[in-house]
Amino acid sequence: MGSLAKTHKGAVLYGAQDLRIEDCITTTPEDHQVQIRVRATGICGTDMHYFQNGRNGIYVVKEPLILGHEAAGEISAVGKNVTEFKIGDRVLMEPQRPCEKCVVCRRGRYNLCDQMKFSGSASCYPMVQGSLQQLYNHAASFVYRLPDNISFVEGALVEPLAVALHAVRRSSVETGQSVLILGAGAVGLLCAGAAKIAGASTVNIVDIDQGKLNFALGKGTKDGKGIADKAYRIPLSPNEGESRTDFAARIADETLAQPGFGLVDVVFECTGVDTCMNIAIQCATKGGKVLMVGLGTPVQSLNIGLAGVHEVDLLGIWRYANTFPTAIELLRTGQIDLKPMITHTFDLEKAADALKFTLSRPDNLVKCVITCK
Repeated sequence: MGSLAKTHKGAVLYGAQDLRIEDCITTTPEDHQVQIRVRATGICGTDMHYFQNGRNGIYVVKEPLILGHEAAGEISAVGKNVTEFKIGDRVLMEPQRPCEKCVVCRRGRYNLCDQMKFSGSASCYPMVQGSLQQLYNHAASFVYRLPDNISFVEGALVEPLAVALHAVRRSSVETGQSVLILGAGAVGLLCAGAAKIAGASTVNIVDIDQGKLNFALGKGTKDGKGIADKAYRIPLSPNEGESRTDFAARIADETLAQPGFGLVDVVFECTGVDTCMNIAIQCATKGGKVLMVGLGTPVQSLNIGLAGVHEVDLLGIWRYANTFPTAIELLRTGQIDLKPMITHTFDLEKAADALKFTLSRPDNLVKCVITCK
């Protein structure tokens, strides 16, 4: 089973911007669990919301919470019923914990399970502690081996890649189709890469941050290879006196008028901003699709009339299901390279600094990862 320490270090959130490095009690993994010595955890937008506001939408941190769900490490102990892993195995975890018994789970769409528990989240009670700690217990059925040619830091980015793969699968992108990505953050970039692998002939991207767009085009990267074919920077806010509806219509028109741009078969909306959702609807060709990848304000004002008369399908995306093995294989075979996206790393002891740095949104930031020794 392995020897267990009595305590270990963890980054514990008590409220908005109140993150403390503390000794956490080390618990023995349950019979179906493995214990992971966490080596790397990626910072996600969810972590940033919890850290900045003490909440993520309707989910409020009501008691101390360890953040983190994009994680990789090595097995340090195994439960008595676990036979597929041994101590020392390099692994990564899928942070979902569905019931695995309900009709939805049995249909393979376990990401929609009503009893879902998600690591590092206040979405259920008691809250499920996350991976920003040295030792972490997780169900063995949602743990995967990490190939030797993939580092722990890269392994931590398999989770956002899984989101992108789920979105691309839902989109049913076909060979030769055109794609537009709204939002050049990590998930948007990965959606672009996954769409290319799926056969999209043209993948363009827009964002408010020119630095991220430059990265998408391969500017400043070692090999100069970009993920997107064309990029366009859109303004952050409307002109004075311009309504949000008119703003969305204007930006859609301006985007479509750019060289190499035009109406597309599939739009991946990765910001969650209602203005961008309306831009997405207006940039989709008749009979096209808009994938709602980003999560923003729950209630939004959308141009449903246009979507209706153009038969534009609006498809929701909620995390992922059955995409981790594919994501790992894409990395193992070199079809997707995550290394250029990892622009900053911090030690666990500096977790608060890492979150503050990420919230400052510096120009050269793509993905920040917290490592454990």
